[in-house]
Amino acid sequence: MLQSIRDRLTGILAIVILGILVIPFAFVGVNSYFSSGTGNLVALVNDQEITFNEFNQSFLDYRRRLQAQMGDAFDASRFDGEVARREHLDQMIDETLLRQVAADLNLSVDDERLAQQIRDIPAFQVDGQFNADVYQSRLIAFGQSPTQFEAQLRNDLAVSQLPSGIQASSFATNREVRKYVALSEQQRSFATIMVPADMDAVSTEFSDEDIEAWYADNSEQFRTPEQVVIEYLELDASSVAAGEPPNDDVLRDQFEAQKNRFMTPEQRRVSHILVEVAPDAGDAAVETARERAEDIASRARDGEDFAALAEETSDDIGSASLGGDLGFIEPGVMVEAFENAVYEISTENPVSDPVQTGFGWHIIKLTEVREAEGQSFEEARETLLAEYREDEVDRAFLGLADRLVDVIYEDPTTLEAAALDLGLEVQTVGPFGRMGGEGIAANPDVVEAAFSDLVLLQGSVSDPIDLDDHHLVMVRLAEHLPAAIPPLEDVREGVIAGLRAERARDEAEARANALLASLEDGASLEDLAAGAGLELEQVDSAARRQATPDRALVGNVFRLKRPAEGETVDAVVETGTGYALVSLQSVVDGVVDEDSPLATRQARMMVGNAAASFDAWALVRQLREQADIEIFEDNLSSGG
Repeated sequence: MLQSIRDRLTGILAIVILGILVIPFAFVGVNSYFSSGTGNLVALVNDQEITFNEFNQSFLDYRRRLQAQMGDAFDASRFDGEVARREHLDQMIDETLLRQVAADLNLSVDDERLAQQIRDIPAFQVDGQFNADVYQSRLIAFGQSPTQFEAQLRNDLAVSQLPSGIQASSFATNREVRKYVALSEQQRSFATIMVPADMDAVSTEFSDEDIEAWYADNSEQFRTPEQVVIEYLELDASSVAAGEPPNDDVLRDQFEAQKNRFMTPEQRRVSHILVEVAPDAGDAAVETARERAEDIASRARDGEDFAALAEETSDDIGSASLGGDLGFIEPGVMVEAFENAVYEISTENPVSDPVQTGFGWHIIKLTEVREAEGQSFEEARETLLAEYREDEVDRAFLGLADRLVDVIYEDPTTLEAAALDLGLEVQTVGPFGRMGGEGIAANPDVVEAAFSDLVLLQGSVSDPIDLDDHHLVMVRLAEHLPAAIPPLEDVREGVIAGLRAERARDEAEARANALLASLEDGASLEDLAAGAGLELEQVDSAARRQATPDRALVGNVFRLKRPAEGETVDAVVETGTGYALVSLQSVVDGVVDEDSPLATRQARMMVGNAAASFDAWALVRQLREQADIEIFEDNLSSGG
């Protein structure tokens, strides 16, 4: 089974799987699980070491994951400073504690669950279905071995059983669901006069005393982190000369040897309804679930709409909202019992008997069949030719890489000899810090190597660093720049800009408070807005997460107390651009939609998850109280 998982579902950096795990905090990077790590310690957790290299790699992986998820919305500044690094270390300590307890309890995960979890990872799917080609491409991109990925995922899932065991005992009462919906779906109506912070209205002239005082209070924000400039040699596919193309006899031999590769197996589109059974359920609970599944299957065979049945009864929330649709399935994708049932049912009798898997009982309906198809040699020729050329590039590239390493190792303090031998150019990048930089310095492996003892302290060339398929670099230190706060004269313009922004917000707050005082003295909002040259805006039925007219404004309005009947609550609140005078007029609580079973179930799940997260948090707090934890604060930034 393990080998079949490896064959079908081979690796990617485990950072992509964060979303499927139930532990309510971030996970450390994959390298920290499989490399011993060097450098000074940042923490000891019950005598288990967390080294600086492990911590820094995890921190970089976490940053890279968020950057990939958020795109242009990513804010790199949130990773600056010691606060962010300490928060991440706390997350690593929490997970280390859970791993220790999981090991003590011998928690494990069976092969069926492991395979299913991998198939469920969105990063490995196309149109909601697992895609082996996508999986393989990510394996190539990140250089993660199947054994490492499988081991880490199995470990993560085993650890997740600790908090999920507590979560399983958490439930939501009807009263809690009503309270949750009342708050989450609450709407508020209010009038507002927004007072923007106007930088242009603030003088650019400040006394030296003001500038020096502001710099003294805020100098940390100008601190430049420890940085390096590195030299590097880059070897990629462009360094490899193209060989002679093969003749068709060679390609035809390859086609005959791999004919099955060019066959598309029969695919079946199915929908399902899951009657979930807990992994530790007793025989009576299993039998009760089976009887419920039999009843649902009978209703489906009697002509009830399967999609409506799925929405009403399925415990698989993800597919229930799609009418149970799982898309097209091909052999080797689903667990064995489920797959066998999919290929046993027919278009004449499309609804299966209940099928048992590790998740519970499934009722499966066949909705469409795609017949198997195959390619001729002529159709497959271009693919075979591309693969032949790729193999040729592989061999040539490995030969050049071996030569590069051999020359470097003859004198590991310089890149010049290797550059001359292979006709490469010594390039430079930097300065950049431990959070990375531009070009190759955006790669966490390059950053880790640049700040390693080998490069930073010993002055040697790094080991080869794989950036991608047929793409590697070797780096050496060109310059080291320690962390420092620049003198005032170097950041004077930034200090003045900060001082102006602070004054502008102070003035906006003062104007808003003056408007509030006038309102409390009996002035009308209309007169106040007109007199101040500002706009009075009426916002009706604003939702809690509404972004207009200003996300911060709406969020702060929802923090105001509820007004009494016929009255308003007047206040000054902060906005994204300054301050605002707000007159909260009414609050309407959300109501559970009794006509929508799915909406009710989703609300109940949200409340249950919140309670479960709190229980899991309490578990981690208890483990911390009982643990022997030592943190080396001085090593967090530079490893000592």
